[in-house]
Amino acid sequence: MMGRPGRPGGRAVGVISLGCPKNLVDTEVMLGLLAGAGFRTVSDPDRADVLLVNTCCFIEAARQEATDALAEAAQWRRKGEGRALICAGCWPEMDAAALRERFPEIDAFMGPGDVADVVSVVEGALTGKGTQEPQSPPSAYLFEEDAPRLQATPPWTAYLKIADGCSHRCRFCTIPQARGRYRSRTREAIVREARDMSQRGVREINLVAQDTTAYGTDTGECDLGDLLSALARVERIRWLRLLYGHPSGITEKLIEAMAAHTSVCDYLDVPFQHADRDVLHKMGRPGDADTYLKLIEHLRAAMPDIAIRSTFLVGFPGEGEDEFRRLLDFVEAAQLDRTGAFCYSPEQGTAAAEMDDQVPSGIAQERYHELMTLQQRVSLSRNERWVGRELDVLMESPGEGDGEWIGRSFRDAPEIDGTVKLRRRRAPRLGEFVRARVVAAEPYDLVAETAGRASRPAPGSRGRGRRR
Repeated sequence: MMGRPGRPGGRAVGVISLGCPKNLVDTEVMLGLLAGAGFRTVSDPDRADVLLVNTCCFIEAARQEATDALAEAAQWRRKGEGRALICAGCWPEMDAAALRERFPEIDAFMGPGDVADVVSVVEGALTGKGTQEPQSPPSAYLFEEDAPRLQATPPWTAYLKIADGCSHRCRFCTIPQARGRYRSRTREAIVREARDMSQRGVREINLVAQDTTAYGTDTGECDLGDLLSALARVERIRWLRLLYGHPSGITEKLIEAMAAHTSVCDYLDVPFQHADRDVLHKMGRPGDADTYLKLIEHLRAAMPDIAIRSTFLVGFPGEGEDEFRRLLDFVEAAQLDRTGAFCYSPEQGTAAAEMDDQVPSGIAQERYHELMTLQQRVSLSRNERWVGRELDVLMESPGEGDGEWIGRSFRDAPEIDGTVKLRRRRAPRLGEFVRARVVAAEPYDLVAETAGRASRPAPGSRGRGRRR
């Protein structure tokens, strides 16, 4: 349950935001619009008049998480009079009828295209106008920086959505159906929002979209390299981080922009999804192991300390033992800093769901565990390279023991990556950067001790100009 104390009086709304940071941005905008209409946000459901569940349905695991949340929300709805339950996000856009049948307690459904209408939807639900359906096609909505937004992340870090929708046609994915074609925001609007974030105390901005590297391809006005150069000029932003890239969109110009600007982290999240050429072709994706290895080599030549994160899909139709072994060979050769994986699930309305040679779920699970066991060893090896070196750490919370504090380095995106466990007698100010020397490595985290003030260039985020 998200929320923070609101001003006294007014109707209260609680929010459960599921899925990726792109969905979280939609949640923050809806909270901002509701706050402007006199609603206050609360973290305790028993104090809420309205409960809004923003769902994800990308894979079966996401639907199960949403199902569990909606089941609890439905119970909350039944316990009190005058309450309203809203189901928002991609799932109602894809299949509101199934959700209505399973959870009759839901008063209204909203798709991604209905974010701007959240106040009228909530008002209608509270006045008992009957179950409302998703109103707008996803392609009809693209928020701009003048939309009110209630930041749900810690004050020093925020997500900045640079585009919405997707024009790729990966055969396993429902995102284009749920969110429509790819739509870039204007560079000017994005820069204005970044400046506003900076003035509010944000020091880390994480750029998100379904494919950040496709930014500007729909308008032709500028590309992601141009956008990074403009954002790098925003004062007081210490880290700019790229999430959700696409291998085909990593251009020479983008690499040069990343290497040239000191505030752009040497960090790239680029889901490869697989490494076998035939499996990738069936997925509707370009490339193969050799192509991807050359790309990784090029990135590391420009930014030797770059942290590369990727995601892989195992158990896709037609993935035999040989194809899976090629994926494992690639993961071993690529030596990626971070890797996530998920098991394929047939999604209604996708081409992959109708393919022959579906892989049994048990085999997919076995492959998932084998892949992640290998990556754990690789991640430990990559972390061990940092022992004895210094880096800057963004402090975020107390640790488990006395004198331990938890932070992140430029190598760690919020929520999805590891942390730095800092040994420090004096409590740091949360949100400050501390210079630290790494003294030990774990598979996912680093252990460090204070090395001094965070005033020198940090590897991967300061003092570059070293492209070769």
